[in-house]
Amino acid sequence: MHQSTQYCQDPSPFTRTGLLLLVLAPLVISVAQTNASSIVAQTRLVAELEAEKVPVGTNVSSIHSSASTWFDVSYYGLHLTVLTQTSYLKGEINIDGVCRSATAGPLVLDLMDHMHIDSIALGGVATSFQQNTSSFSINLPRAYNPGETLSLVVSYEGNPLPTGFGSFEFASHPGGPWIWTLSEPYGAKDWWPCKDDPSDKADSADVFVTCDSTLKVGSEGDLVSVVSQGNGTSTSHWHEGYPIASYLLSVAIADYQQFVDWFRYSSSDSMEVLNYVLPEHFAAARTALVHEVDMLSVFSNLYGMYPFIKEKYGHSEFGWGGAMEHQTMTSTTTFNEDVISHELAHQWFGDMITCQTWADLWLNEGFAQYSSALFREKEYGQKSYWDYMNGQMSLAAAAKGEIGIADTSSVRNLFDPSRIYSKGATVLHMLRHVLGDSVFFQCVRSYADQPGLRYSTASIRDFESVCENVSGRSLAWFFREWIYGEGFPQYYFSWSSKQTGSTFNTTVALSQETPTGYPTYFTMPIDIRFSGDKWDTVVTIFNDSLQQQFTFSLSTKPSTVLLDPNGWILNQSFNNNDIPPTQYTLDQNYPNPFNPSTNIGFQLRTRSFVILKVFDILGQEVATLEDGEMPAGTYTAQWNAAKTPTGVYFCRFEAHPVEAVQAEIYHKVMKMLVIK
Repeated sequence: MHQSTQYCQDPSPFTRTGLLLLVLAPLVISVAQTNASSIVAQTRLVAELEAEKVPVGTNVSSIHSSASTWFDVSYYGLHLTVLTQTSYLKGEINIDGVCRSATAGPLVLDLMDHMHIDSIALGGVATSFQQNTSSFSINLPRAYNPGETLSLVVSYEGNPLPTGFGSFEFASHPGGPWIWTLSEPYGAKDWWPCKDDPSDKADSADVFVTCDSTLKVGSEGDLVSVVSQGNGTSTSHWHEGYPIASYLLSVAIADYQQFVDWFRYSSSDSMEVLNYVLPEHFAAARTALVHEVDMLSVFSNLYGMYPFIKEKYGHSEFGWGGAMEHQTMTSTTTFNEDVISHELAHQWFGDMITCQTWADLWLNEGFAQYSSALFREKEYGQKSYWDYMNGQMSLAAAAKGEIGIADTSSVRNLFDPSRIYSKGATVLHMLRHVLGDSVFFQCVRSYADQPGLRYSTASIRDFESVCENVSGRSLAWFFREWIYGEGFPQYYFSWSSKQTGSTFNTTVALSQETPTGYPTYFTMPIDIRFSGDKWDTVVTIFNDSLQQQFTFSLSTKPSTVLLDPNGWILNQSFNNNDIPPTQYTLDQNYPNPFNPSTNIGFQLRTRSFVILKVFDILGQEVATLEDGEMPAGTYTAQWNAAKTPTGVYFCRFEAHPVEAVQAEIYHKVMKMLVIK
């Protein structure tokens, strides 16, 4: 899912500037005209405006599925009669399924009570039921054993109440009625009986829609027929032959005009690319979607053949203010190229492989968001890729909370733009550099082709496992810090170089801070670029502690040292050599009082031998934090007093300049307080 936006310039990668405009009409932006700041623009609305559309006090009972977990849906057959003049919906649905385990009933399915159930038949026999606020219970005549099948027909009607991002909307445009649905994440039960949970995908589905014959109906799969009823109405029949989650089933109805392109994926085979757009937007859409087939080709080469190749791909225009990846037929308001590529990528990541739970939503949105960068890279080159990713990283810097969402009850948090979309894309960008291009794309291709996940569901752990199996490396550290941690590292480094014979021994001292308690530090490979007179080289270090020193033998004396020069890591870095300290200092620790750890800052005016120790009130040594030679710069030491009792402690700092002509010692003692 994606929303459209425009923003003003961001003066730096870590400065946010604010929302300017929500585009409610189709937005056509040439990728060639977009730079990093406009990428920020096109992304931030993705979910900031989603949040505005979600009620703050949403009833928790209406957002979690109450459906019986022992019942595995195999088929939905949805028959709808849409009465546009009265905004009324009549429906009948066939639901087939299999018992996963033995049960004595009842069978519970999801449906909001503003849709009134008229009758239910089980195996062709009328049965009793109870309708609740967001579900209904069917009284079963007997116990069922594992493997047995159930088939029921539910007749219902009512005025759908739009919730979340719309769920079911009776609207209009200058040409007449305009009806559309958007069920993600919890809105399918607003308008049809189902298991409203992404973990249970039906093997196939049929959608029959009867409405005014002047209107065209878009939905999933293949259009089987449009049959006139002889009374001014007609019935459109769409068949989805691939597995589908309930939230990906949709209808879009209006006096659409259509146009067709063809994805020619072999010398003898092609697939229809079908677009339904409002008449007043036909010309703009026809122009803007010129690269749609190119996207299908690029993503099929990266991820494997388009997963619904026996059916179609395309778009139905709707009125929400963004786009939604309904299976085989994305619903969209905008024809912005980055949005269109985002939604197409969802056909692999979201539709073919669906997030197992909403806590795994990163597997949908992060992958789709990053895919827009990959399309740019293939279609327009490296600069376009980096423009896009610099914009994503700018937004990711503002992310709060974990990507692996612990609490999915808030739709506002679930679709947070900085965290799930931009930081989600940034995590894949970083993983690409950690693994290298060849292995990274092997991992993604293997994930998309995994037999147990393909046309099914996946958890974040499933993707991690695929990456570990393909790469042959443990990646628990990466996923722990970037998926289940918060924030990003702030790197502080200083460097010095000393000639020894024909080489220059260059030492880089690196420390980091993090904004939250977890992770305490980020483990990452970091590129360092050394530059000198007509010379440069890049080395990669593996930073796996709060403070580290690395020494390199270089052939030339460097004049410049850059950390992460190409921008592969979400971080802020500060070169302490840029502003050399003018004096020795020991800063008051922070926080103070503290439990269990505190930070102790100090500065070295010149290269010195440093001793930094902690003593208790009796003068007994408790900890040694530094004991060795260090270059000039600004540093932060950390003392973890988890095993130290409550009390007053003293930090003693000594600095002995290495190259001082006369003996010079800087000495200071600071009091600290541990409270438990």
